[in-house]
Amino acid sequence: MKPTELGTPLPNYEPQQTLAQFSLEGKVAIVTGASRGLGEAMAESLAGAGADVALIGREQSTLDEVAQRLKDKTGRRIYPHAADVGKVADIEAAVPAVVKELGRLDVLVNNAGINFRVPALEVSEEQWDAVSDVNLKGAFFLARECGKVMTAQRSGKIINILSLTSFLGLPTVVPYSAAKGGMNQLTKLMAVEWADDNVQVNAIAPGYFRTAMTQPVRDDARNKWVLNRTPAGRWGEPVELCGALLFFASNVSNFVTGQILYIDGGFTSGSDWRKGDTSHD
Repeated sequence: MKPTELGTPLPNYEPQQTLAQFSLEGKVAIVTGASRGLGEAMAESLAGAGADVALIGREQSTLDEVAQRLKDKTGRRIYPHAADVGKVADIEAAVPAVVKELGRLDVLVNNAGINFRVPALEVSEEQWDAVSDVNLKGAFFLARECGKVMTAQRSGKIINILSLTSFLGLPTVVPYSAAKGGMNQLTKLMAVEWADDNVQVNAIAPGYFRTAMTQPVRDDARNKWVLNRTPAGRWGEPVELCGALLFFASNVSNFVTGQILYIDGGFTSGSDWRKGDTSHD
C-alpha cells in the first residue's frame, strides 16, 4: 500500500469480521509471573484464544505444572521458561529462547511483580531494590528485548500490568507504588516511540483482585475498606481481566496505543458514601 496524506494504511477488515479479529491463532505470547494468580489466568486466556504461550517465572517446577494444565485444557503449545525478570541477563536469554522454541513473538504481558507492605519510614534499601528490579527495571528491559523482535517484524503487542498505586497514593507500599507509577509513564513513552513500527503498547490497571499477593489484605481490617470503597462491592476474580487482555492482544486494538484500562469495579471512578465509606475517617 502506498502512503497517502492520511499516513501509511495497514491491511483492513470488514466490520462483520470483527469477532474473528479477536482470535490469536498463529500468535505467540509471553506472560511473566505466570505461575499463579493473574498471570496464570491471563496465560490460559491467551491460549484459549489460540495463542501458543511462554510462561516465565522463577520456579521451573511450578511453571511445569501450570504448563501441563494449560496444555491439557487448551491444546496449545505451552513453553515454561524459568527466569528472574529482575536480572537483565536472564531477560536477554529468555526472549531468544522463546523465539527459538515457539517460532515467533507477537505479545508480551508484563505481569511479574513483588511487593512488601511496610510503612515508608521502615523501607529498607534491599526492599526498594528488590521491588524496583522486578516491577520496573525488569519490565522495561523485557519490553526492550521483545521490542527488538516486534519492531523488526513491524507488528507486536505489549501489555503492561499496572495497579491502582500507579495513580493513587496508598500507604505501606512505597517501592511498589513508585515502580508501578513508573510503568504508567513507560507505557506512554514506549507507545509513542514504537508506534511507527506498528507495535502497540497499552496497560491494564487492576483494582483489588483475589490472588495470593492480596491474601494478607483480605485477612485484616482493610478488607472492609476495600469492599466499601469499591462501588461494585466485591473483590475482582482473575478471569475478569481477560476480556481487556484479549482486546489489547488482538488485532481489534491495532489503532489503540498508550492507553490504560482500569479493571477495578469502579474504584477510580469514585466511592459511594451510602455504603459507609470510611476512607476519610
